Amino acid sequence: MDWSLQRGFLVVLILSVAVGCGPLTLDVSSPGALERSAGKMREPMTDAEVAAFDEALFYLVGTPWLGKGETGALLGEREIELLIPLAGRTADGIAAEARRRRMVEIRSAVSDMELLRDATEAARRDLREFRFSEARVYKRNRDFLEWPVIELRIDNRTNHMVSMVHFRAVLLKLGDHNPWLEEDFDLVFFDGLAPGEHGRWRIDPELQEWIELIDPHPDLEFAIEALRLEAMGGRVLSASNWGIVETRRLEACRRTRVEMRSSDGLALDRPLLPSLPPLVLEEIAELQGQKEESEDVEPGSPGTEQEVPADHTG
Repeated sequence: MDWSLQRGFLVVLILSVAVGCGPLTLDVSSPGALERSAGKMREPMTDAEVAAFDEALFYLVGTPWLGKGETGALLGEREIELLIPLAGRTADGIAAEARRRRMVEIRSAVSDMELLRDATEAARRDLREFRFSEARVYKRNRDFLEWPVIELRIDNRTNHMVSMVHFRAVLLKLGDHNPWLEEDFDLVFFDGLAPGEHGRWRIDPELQEWIELIDPHPDLEFAIEALRLEAMGGRVLSASNWGIVETRRLEACRRTRVEMRSSDGLALDRPLLPSLPPLVLEEIAELQGQKEESEDVEPGSPGTEQEVPADHTG
């Protein structure tokens, strides 16, 4: 055999081996190609790598079953579009993208909450001086049911005459950022509550579950806090959307950020809990943007074609 021919054959063989030994990546050209490529990516994985791959797919697109050969697991063309940003990525690359997006999500949540907290600091100082104390719950009969009544003491230590307070009552499990029970109330002082005045009031909750506080569980924390104070005529004296619930959520998100930095996981069981997979949210935002653009283009506006009537003049 001619040496040049042998050399050419050898080059082709080396290239074929090189291509076959290349990194395994995700092919999103069709539902079948997606399932096959994901399955091949899974073959050499350890259990830990499989868990990380599943977690990344679940977080990014909500499809941790890709490549497992499950019946009915093939995605449609519309779902395939969600995976386009992951096309050509290795399993490590997909896991890294999931981690990057998750960390951005948590950092943004912490930053947004800190901005909200700092922006209302002055208002919260005033609201803290409108104090609730000695709160207790007892029951009375209402429509043949035992219904809770909340009794509390209010001290107006602000410098304002207050005609209405909007406040929140929450029941929290110790160490948890999500309220077990939460309800907002408006309490009107018809003659106003002057600085230095105090008194006791009773309120009727809409939620019957408050009756649990008659014999409170030691693991439950009961808190009442003012969120808005108004003067006569509805003029707002102080207002804030920041309270004990938001403080707990910020603390929880900070703990998640620390956990993310010290581990390889995504901490999906801790706040901030994702509402929808990030790639799904991006698709929704893109579709919404396209819809708004189409609504903005009205007949007769620049960029639209108008039919010009024919000229019938001689």
